[in-house]
Amino acid sequence: MVKKSNNWNLQEMQETLVKDTEQRISDGFQEIAEEQGGEKHQPSDISPHPSSLSHQPSEQEPTKGVQTYIPMPMYRRLNDIKLTRRENIAALVAQAIALWLDVQEGKTKVSATT
Repeated sequence: MVKKSNNWNLQEMQETLVKDTEQRISDGFQEIAEEQGGEKHQPSDISPHPSSLSHQPSEQEPTKGVQTYIPMPMYRRLNDIKLTRRENIAALVAQAIALWLDVQEGKTKVSATT
């Protein structure tokens, strides 16, 4: 049995992953722009439109990324709202979680509309 050595350079792996991801995003934006016959854009050219309703973390506030799985019909509804509001899904989910937490802690009350 061959014993494997764990000589992983975490920083180097992270840097490579970030560079690869940035390149994929950049290539994707260029491909979309070419398909639409418009100008080529970089991801930094597109600015988000944060909602005044959401709790946006400040630069000093630590954050944690969360991943979850939802049914496709729910995702489609979320995506429709994302496109309408011109916000990213992460911002919308953060708003939803903030509201849910307020309801659970008794700070906000919600009722169904008919």
